[in-house]
Amino acid sequence: MLRVKQERKQAGDKLDMESNPKVAGHTALDILVGSSVSPKDSTVTKQRGERSSVDKPRKRRKKKLSSRVNMWIRRIHLFSGLFMLPWVLLYGFTALLFNHPTYLSDSRTQIEHFSLSGDRAEEMPVANAMASDAVAAALSKLEAEESSQSIKKAESPNAIFTRQVSGSVENDERAISVVLNLNNGKGYLRNRTKKQEDDKQSEIESASLPLVNGLELTLPQDPVLAFKKSVIDVLVPHEMATDGLRLRSMPNVEFDAIVDGQRMRMRLSQNRERQRAGGSAVREEGSGDLDSKSEAPTYQGRLSIVGQSPRDLSARSFLLRLHMAHGYGVQTNSRWFWAVAVDLMFASMCFWGLSGVVMWWQIKRTRTLGFLLLFASAIVATWLAIGMHWQLVNG
Repeated sequence: MLRVKQERKQAGDKLDMESNPKVAGHTALDILVGSSVSPKDSTVTKQRGERSSVDKPRKRRKKKLSSRVNMWIRRIHLFSGLFMLPWVLLYGFTALLFNHPTYLSDSRTQIEHFSLSGDRAEEMPVANAMASDAVAAALSKLEAEESSQSIKKAESPNAIFTRQVSGSVENDERAISVVLNLNNGKGYLRNRTKKQEDDKQSEIESASLPLVNGLELTLPQDPVLAFKKSVIDVLVPHEMATDGLRLRSMPNVEFDAIVDGQRMRMRLSQNRERQRAGGSAVREEGSGDLDSKSEAPTYQGRLSIVGQSPRDLSARSFLLRLHMAHGYGVQTNSRWFWAVAVDLMFASMCFWGLSGVVMWWQIKRTRTLGFLLLFASAIVATWLAIGMHWQLVNG
């Protein structure tokens, strides 16, 4: 009877092992071979199970955090690119205009390309001939001064003109600019037609309505002299006298006034054409600096209505000025917000570069090609930076 019960128990244990291969942390093989479960082994198994149950949520949280970070990087990369797209196109397109000065000319400007030939080409200055003349003149002067230095022309002087030469001429109808490469005789001519009707209309308005094109004034108070006096305390600690302080121009003054019964925005600007005529606003020969030299300082200005004398700005000039516009002004206007956009463009471009590196690193199959591109980019950028530094310093 007892033997029958033992056989039934073994048969039940076998069924339990088939339905559940692991019993109390031991495999079915351990039970079949008769291994016993000691209290120590059961405690270790229990601790391992508790540790694994604690580590799983930590790993899950870390994975969840990294996924969120990657998602935010991709989203910011995407949406910042969409928001800054107008500025990306602007700076990219205007960079092309800077490199190619004949692109996007307006309807009143014609570009004519030419190439000198025949007698005209022979009349061009030759770099090698000018180099020979320069060496001969320098040698004779060094010998006359009994200098210890000497000079002679190299066998292969590689003489070359370093840039194009340009000139302009105009009359009442047209303004023509000529640009020529003296090394090969090729150049282009920019022929711009003037606005005759607008010029005649402006002459009539300036005669009848002087405030439209600007009314020339002489003011008794000199802002240049006041500026110098106001910064004396700033310069004294640096042992610098204000007598040598110069400024290129004074900022405009804008204010509201009633003109012919209507409220108008007025602008008082420096009259640079008449700043020699008395007062402290004296321009030195060969520079745009202003200096205080008059005993009775006055200020030569021009008063005009804002917006009544718009500049003749073509689409090309407008885009190039947008490209070069920078800095926060003293007024919170469109220029100020444009400076904000420039800062956003800086932050976006830096972020696009760094986030692009992060996204590239996450795709393992592209790492090899990415490393090669980064290495090539670093070499090319370094070479160009060194070359441009030399050109800007010594060119």
